[in-house]
Amino acid sequence: MLVFIDESGYPRPTDNNKFSVLLAVCIYEKDIKSLTNKIYKLKDEIYSKQDEIKSTNIIRKQTIEKNRTNNKKYADELVNIAVKHNITTFCIIMKRPDSEINSSDGILPKQYQLLLKKIEYFSEKRNIEKSIFVFDETNEAEDLKIANSFNQFLFRSKLGKKFDRILETPFFVSSKITPAIQIADIFAGITRQYYENNLDTKTPETEFEDWLNKLFVKIHNKTENFLQPNELYYEFGFQKVENLNYIKRIKNT
Repeated sequence: MLVFIDESGYPRPTDNNKFSVLLAVCIYEKDIKSLTNKIYKLKDEIYSKQDEIKSTNIIRKQTIEKNRTNNKKYADELVNIAVKHNITTFCIIMKRPDSEINSSDGILPKQYQLLLKKIEYFSEKRNIEKSIFVFDETNEAEDLKIANSFNQFLFRSKLGKKFDRILETPFFVSSKITPAIQIADIFAGITRQYYENNLDTKTPETEFEDWLNKLFVKIHNKTENFLQPNELYYEFGFQKVENLNYIKRIKNT
């Protein structure tokens, strides 16, 4: 199984967003060709080119208020195409912190630890031999930092060493040429905007909010909630975290 990861916003006090999200789209390898082929055709049909379409450019009020029909159609159809396939979504939603999150060099950020835990348990439940993590590349230094902390978590932490369903080597690809990463980007953008507009606590009040809500429901319907293997704790596919500092640092053993 391939697990495509994207984030929207960043959990830091200076971020412009009230919420940030880290989202995973899990796709079985046998479905990749069909899914990416349909997205390729969709983009060609709407834009007549294969340029990267970022969520920040289409999941916004202007798409509805200024009647940008191509952008709306692309978002609607991409979500519909994706959710018709056998995909599963997981997400960590983080409120903007008032102070910097505790972190150390070489330690995998806590939101990633939470997401890995969900993928590990899900893979075990579905009897998936290995889940391969695929990240949107940013720059060599940042990608290397994530790769190193990813390996440190799996090889050196008490929890990570219990995981045997996650491939130890993550992959980094260009979102400009990898349609499946673009799905994760659009899904993450929709989810962040859903929480930015407080739609988890109120009913939609505008046409834009109604559009967001409909898209989010489709994405959320593809998640899975389940008991952890020890059957003591319930694991929610979409987890809202008020304060990442409450999670104790995982000690190396």
